[in-house]
Amino acid sequence: MNKKTFLKFLTLFLSGIILVSACKSKDKENNIVQDDEMVNETIQKDATKVNPRPAEDLSGKVQILSEEEFIAKITEIDNEKGFQYKGSTPAIVDFYADWCRPCIALGPVLETLGEKYKGEIIVYKVNVDKAQRLAIQFGIQSVPSLLFLKPNEQPRMMVGAPSQDELDKIIQEVLL
Repeated sequence: MNKKTFLKFLTLFLSGIILVSACKSKDKENNIVQDDEMVNETIQKDATKVNPRPAEDLSGKVQILSEEEFIAKITEIDNEKGFQYKGSTPAIVDFYADWCRPCIALGPVLETLGEKYKGEIIVYKVNVDKAQRLAIQFGIQSVPSLLFLKPNEQPRMMVGAPSQDELDKIIQEVLL
């Protein structure tokens, strides 16, 4: 993927985040949405009280995260200060679906790169079918979508399944 295309994806991703955060639902009749927001708020408060900076698994194994684990390890969903990566190690988050063939093909590539960069990066996976609020919050419209995280830097997003060589190059240029 060339730099111009990557920048387009990044711009689109950041625009989506701004749009989503600017268009918060004010529908008070929908009890399900209110209940989800209260649960999410409680999870976020509990996660920061228990362990503001969670221990990181640097084993090189791909880690599958639930929505709650994502909030605890990566970032809160509705943070007034914007996106703030909680980790101290660069990471890749693969937003995937079990039914997605490119996602299935990308799995072994991420496992290989996780082992190759053991201790230097962490590879996470989030199933968008099980974490729909995250998918909405991050503007995931196509899977796989890869989120690249580096401490104290803005996240970068890539849509699609890059080859191992392309992903290796992105890791070297963006994360390390």
